[in-house]
Amino acid sequence: MSNNTKLALELYEKLSKVADKINKVQAKIMFEQKLTAPQFRVMEVIYKHGLLPLKKISEELMVTGANITCVVDNLEKEELVKRIPSSTDRRLVNVELTTNGKNKIESIYPEYEKKIAENFSGLTEAEQKELITFLSKIL
Repeated sequence: MSNNTKLALELYEKLSKVADKINKVQAKIMFEQKLTAPQFRVMEVIYKHGLLPLKKISEELMVTGANITCVVDNLEKEELVKRIPSSTDRRLVNVELTTNGKNKIESIYPEYEKKIAENFSGLTEAEQKELITFLSKIL
C-alpha cells in the first residue's frame, strides 16, 4: 500500500469520527426537540435560504428526492413546513417553514450553534477557515 493510500485512509477515518461526533451532538439535541436529524437539516436549509424547491433541498443535503419527500411529508404533518406549488412551473413544488416551524428552529438554533462551536473549539479561527478551504476542495 502506498503512503498516499495510507494517508487517505487515515484521513477518511478521522473525518468519519469527527462527523460521527458532530452527528451525535445534533441527534441528542433533535431527540430532545422531537425531531429527527434529517428533519432538522431540511428545516435548517429552508431557514437559511427561504422558500426552496424540493429538488434544491435534496441537492443541498445530497440525498434523494424520495428521501426529502418523506421527510417533508412528516414535517408537514407536524405543521412545521408547508408545500407551495410554483406559480411559474407546475412541476415544481416549493417548501417553506410555517410560523410554528420558524419558531421551533429559532428556539433550537442557539443551543445547536453553541454545541457545534464547542466541537471545534480546539481549533483557532484561522485553522477553522483553513479546514473549510481544505474540505471544500474535496467536495
